[in-house]
Parts: sequence; C-alpha cells; structure tokens
Amino acid sequence: MIDIKNEYYRYTSLDLNKLEDVVKNYSAPCYVYSKTTITESFNVLQSNLPSKFSVFYAQKSNPNPDILKQIRELGAGCDTASLGEMKSALNAGFTADKIMLTGPAKSKEEIRFAVDNNLLSVNVESVQELELIDKISRDAGMVQDILIRINPPYDSSETTRIIGGTGVSKFGIDIEQIGDFFFSLKNKKNVSLKGIHIFNSSQILDGNKIFANTKNVIDTAIELSGKYSFDVKKIDLGGGFGIPYAADESPLDVVLLGNKLNDLIESKGYKSFLEGVTLIYEPGRYLSGRASIYLVKILYTKTSRGRKILLTDGGIHHMLRPALIGQSHPAINLTALFEGRKNNGNYMVAGPLCTSLDTFGENIELAESKPGDIIAFMNAGAYGYTESMPLFLSHPAAKEIFIQ
Repeated sequence: MIDIKNEYYRYTSLDLNKLEDVVKNYSAPCYVYSKTTITESFNVLQSNLPSKFSVFYAQKSNPNPDILKQIRELGAGCDTASLGEMKSALNAGFTADKIMLTGPAKSKEEIRFAVDNNLLSVNVESVQELELIDKISRDAGMVQDILIRINPPYDSSETTRIIGGTGVSKFGIDIEQIGDFFFSLKNKKNVSLKGIHIFNSSQILDGNKIFANTKNVIDTAIELSGKYSFDVKKIDLGGGFGIPYAADESPLDVVLLGNKLNDLIESKGYKSFLEGVTLIYEPGRYLSGRASIYLVKILYTKTSRGRKILLTDGGIHHMLRPALIGQSHPAINLTALFEGRKNNGNYMVAGPLCTSLDTFGENIELAESKPGDIIAFMNAGAYGYTESMPLFLSHPAAKEIFIQ
C-alpha cells in the first residue's frame, strides 16, 4: 500500500495545505502552479553548476507569462523557437542579449524579428537558412551573431525519442555536412559565427550521461574550431535535464553533475580552450515540470470487463502528454488524502472526449476513488496545457492558478 502523502511530496514541493481551499472550491479542470518549486529547481542548478554555465529557459516547456517573468527575475536567459516566443520573452522583460532563437524551419518574419531586435544568437540549422539570415541582416544593415546547430553521431540515450537520436533528424546540420556550411560561410559578411549548438536528448535522469554528452559537445567544438579556424565564444549544450515520472525513477543528481563538470573545465586541454567561452544549458522541464499539478474531478465510475474506470471532467484537450508519449503521470486522489482514506485500487483514468486516446493511463494506482473526488496529476508544468489540443470538442479552456 502506498503512503499517499509521501508519494505526493516525492514529486512536488507545492504545499498540500495550500491546496485544501483549491480542492474545496473546485469548479473546473485547472493547472495549479507553485512559484516556490520553480525557484527551488532553479537554485539547485545555480548552486551546483560551475559559474561558467549559463541557464537559458526552454520556453517551449511552458510559456506562461508569470513563469517567464519569475524565471527572468531569477537570472536566466530564454531559449525561443517562434515569433510568438520571442515576443513573449521580450514582454516578460528578458533583454535581447538574453534571448536565443532556435528551430529547424524559421520563417523570414521570425528571422527578421530576431535580427531587428539584435538577439544574442540565431542558431542556424541549414545552409539555406544561413543564406537567408545573411541576406536579411544585410538588408537591415546588421551583423547577426549565430551558432551552428549540429546533428552529431552521439546522444544521451533518451528513453522516448522526443528531440534526440543519432540518425535522420530535422534538427541541425549533419556533422558529415559541416564542410558545406563553412564553405558557404566564407562569403557571408552579415553573420558572425560565435560557436556551436547541439541539443540531442531529452528527459535524462542520469547525471553521468548528461556529463558525457556535455564533454562530447565541447570536444566537437574543439575539433571544429581547429579544423575550420574560428574562435568559439559560445557553446549551447542543449537541455535534457529530466524529472522523475515513476516510482522506479530517481531525481537527477545535479551535485554529481556539477562536480564532474567542474573537474572537466578545470582540466588540462579544456581550461585554456574554454577561457572566454560561455557554456549554455537550456533546461525547460527541469524548471517548470515539477512546479504544477493538473486537477480534474471524477464524474463517474464504472467497470468494463473487469477493469475499474474513473471518468473525469478533464482530459487530453488539457493534458495530451500521457497519450502522446505513452507515459502516465504520477497521480494522487487529493480528496481521499484529505479524508484519510487508506484502501488503494488500480484504475483506468479517462477523460470526457469522444476518442479512445483520451486516457491518462490504463493502470494508475490511487486511493479508493468515487464520484466527486479531485485527482491531481503531478509534474504537469512542462509540456502540459500548451502541448495539448484545447479546441478539440470545444470544451472550456483550463484555468491556471498560481500559489506560492
């Protein structure tokens, strides 16, 4: 039998006591965000990663304006991947020198906006894009700083191929084709190459794997700078910092990672090369994921061929990720927790939409559940609402609530 309270706090530091009123006054599916959890997660990175490493928040994980403002106030930069995200970052108070633009298929409008606002970097993902950035910069009378995004032959072995992999990829330029990029770069006067960008893994919980990948990326920068004679000023190491979604997963050991990184950047062969180089990580999920829970109400219970089913008022129109990735989020019956119920059961938890895809999981362990109970899906702050399908079947939008 699981200890409901301990299981809850395994995934979040959002204070249970502050949720009692939210549960009592529940009226519709909603996301509840904890500013305290965001700050805690950022401080873990800030206090353990060497000072040479800068943190740029991957806005795609959650672009909520209040989250952006808080993360900006904490001192992070912002990684953006669209015109809307660039505008959101600026509106949240990020200065242009703390914003990067990434993405494999940038429009002319997006590149022009980045150039006009003199963003820190536009990360180039093809030779054709390089040519377009140079032309737009020339027309604007600007010189735009760029990084080259590389598709390398290594990754950190993510368990679900969200962004990484070592084969065919829409992201970046295959390392075997880097020569074409540098050949084209020779006659470009309105771009300035500042370094490389490799983002090749997601949701990694093993600090040793993140370290090994970081070392590989730095080694790639060393190799290319020597081969093509350019000064490296920035190395964007991507993200990939994971959070646990299951009982058999342990949190990322950031202390171990920080110690290994410090030893690396101080070691012979690296310290001199990295002098004057900014190293950038792009965590998104690590900062926003644990900071939110998604609340739904059980409307009906039923059984189908022996399987207990809970039918809820919220579903994949608000949180698609369990169906999209095939990974259930940890779930807690908050009503049962507040009432002190002890018996547990295994349930299929499904939403109200007219599609069999609308399930949160086939075999979710919860305290004994009944209509009217409020269920919290944990770790819902990253790739939650904005990665979902809110217009499907015309249900109301989910509310978003912030507490400390």
